[in-house]
Amino acid sequence: METPPPSPPRLRPRWLYRFAYIWAVAGIGWLLISGHLLSYFSAFREPLNQPPSDSNSLFLTSLLWLAFVAPLLLLAYDLGMQHTEARRLNASFWRGIRETWRVAWQHADVGEMAQEFAETPDDDISAAVLQGVGAAALPLAVFLGAIPSLRTGPGVIWIGGAGILFGVTAYCHRRAAAYLRDDPSRWSMFRQWSLLNAARYEPAGRPFVRAQIVCMILLPLWWLGGGAFVMWR
Repeated sequence: METPPPSPPRLRPRWLYRFAYIWAVAGIGWLLISGHLLSYFSAFREPLNQPPSDSNSLFLTSLLWLAFVAPLLLLAYDLGMQHTEARRLNASFWRGIRETWRVAWQHADVGEMAQEFAETPDDDISAAVLQGVGAAALPLAVFLGAIPSLRTGPGVIWIGGAGILFGVTAYCHRRAAAYLRDDPSRWSMFRQWSLLNAARYEPAGRPFVRAQIVCMILLPLWWLGGGAFVMWR
């Protein structure tokens, strides 16, 4: 019995994707030319104990920024969540941006897109290691770069330990994604929690799911305990 061909992704009218891009570019361009966007980001460089000089203008800018990019973000997320590999690797938004551009401005072949959207991730150990290393390095770069007072032995151990837990979680998530067979609903509010159910995976992926659960339990314990040690030692 032949396997039926995969269903094509659900696409909106092309003009809608084009309008979303033009709307976002025109809106952000106007915010830049008018100086509103520069003023908005400059406010974040002011001391935290000083209120913004013009809070009403900043609030209006944030609303306009959201109004200009929201249509494109929604279309990208809608399309990216239909891409099986991107959805399982938590890359739906970035894949969606790529696909919305493809639909809006290129001659997308629906049959070709159906094949691509139905592909599942493979168990790529190298990619998992790279993701794990990147996730582990991120807390060190962010916290030690932004908070000089943490650049001490205990501070590095505290942030580094949290980074290791982040890295192991990212590594295990990438490995487990290749063995997911019972995919939760795309729009479920508890999708990420459902992905921690080992029964949804083939036996080869279940140890990685259990390792994620262990890391998620250890992370708040380490963060709170290490923070107390660093701040009140």
